[in-house]
Amino acid sequence: MAAVEHLVMRITRCPRCRAEDIAADAHPTRLLRDRDTVPFFVCRSCYRAAELQYRIACDSAGVVYAPMPVREGLRLLRDFYLDRYGEWQDPALLMEDADRAAATQRIRTALDDVERRLAIAPAE
Repeated sequence: MAAVEHLVMRITRCPRCRAEDIAADAHPTRLLRDRDTVPFFVCRSCYRAAELQYRIACDSAGVVYAPMPVREGLRLLRDFYLDRYGEWQDPALLMEDADRAAATQRIRTALDDVERRLAIAPAE
């Protein structure tokens, strides 16, 4: 019997509800860990609760809360989507080109939208 090699493909789930796939629909928010702000991504349903949780943590720790700047959130999203897209481009993942293109279509669309918004100059 021939040995079977199993490839691992990361499934990106919302860390709060574990129900939604956020590979192509993530929302950036933050956690407070030891007075340090750590960015992370959640689904649309968990975004408001996660941001409220961060705000309460800031208040409890005596850290000044400030909303995440839009451009910072867009840059975080771009990096997140580039990582997800790169996972599918790994040559060790044996797939036909058409299947790979179909699998990455939603991620590519989300990435294109974020890059389009980043290309818009900020208002002065």
